[in-house]
Amino acid sequence: MLTHRIESGPWFAGLSVELRQSILARTRVRHVARGAALVHRGAQATDWIGVASGALRLGACGPDGRAFALELLSPGEWYGDIALIDGNPSDLEIHAHVASTLLLVPKAELRQLVQGSQELQQAFLQLNCRRLRHLFRRLEEIHTLPLAQRVALQVKRLTRQFGRSTPQGLVLDLAISQGDLADLLCASRQRVNSVLRQMQARGVLAEGHARIVVADTEQLAALAAGRTVLTRVAEAALR
Repeated sequence: MLTHRIESGPWFAGLSVELRQSILARTRVRHVARGAALVHRGAQATDWIGVASGALRLGACGPDGRAFALELLSPGEWYGDIALIDGNPSDLEIHAHVASTLLLVPKAELRQLVQGSQELQQAFLQLNCRRLRHLFRRLEEIHTLPLAQRVALQVKRLTRQFGRSTPQGLVLDLAISQGDLADLLCASRQRVNSVLRQMQARGVLAEGHARIVVADTEQLAALAAGRTVLTRVAEAALR
C-alpha cells in the first residue's frame, strides 16, 4: 500500500485517525528519479513533502561550491512545513537521494489544515522541537567528538532509518557512498574512508559488500557512545 510507510512513521502515526485521513485526502503522489531537485534554497516553498519510499537529501552548497548534507529523510518522514507556514524562502535544498515516491500537500491546503486544527498546530510544535534538538546534537558532535565516533553515530542513525536484518548483519538498505557520508559529517572523503577501514578491521563492519553491513551492532554502539575508541595510531592518522 502506497501510504503504509507514511502511516507507520512515528510522528504521523501519533496523530488522530481523523487528522491523518484529512491530510492524506489532500495529497497528490509524485514519483521522482534519483538526483531530482525538489526544493531550491531561496525559493518559495510550494508543497509539504512526505516520503512514501526512497530517501531525500537535505542540504546546500557553500560559497566555495562545496556541498554539505544536513540529513537524509527516510520513508515515513515529512519536511517543508516551516517555510510553508512562515512564508519565508526555503533555507535548504532538497534532492532525491534515490528514486523516491512522495506525497505532496500544497501550500494552501496545509495552511487550511493548520488554521483549522489545534491538534496539527501542537503536533508541528512537537515535531520542530524534535528537529531542533537533533540539530543541536549534530552541531555538538561536529565540534566536540572525534571523527571515528561521529562516523559510528552516523552509521547507527542510518541503520535505524534504512537498516535491514540479514544473516550477514544489519544491511544499510540504501546506496550511500563515502562521499555521501563525508558530506553528512562535514569531513573529507579520505578521512571517512580511513575510519571505515578501521571499523572493518575491527569487525564492526563487514568487508566485501557494495553497501554498508554492520556485522557487530554491540561494537558499533560502543564506538558511537565513546566507550571504545580506535587505536591511538589510527586516531592520530585521522586528525
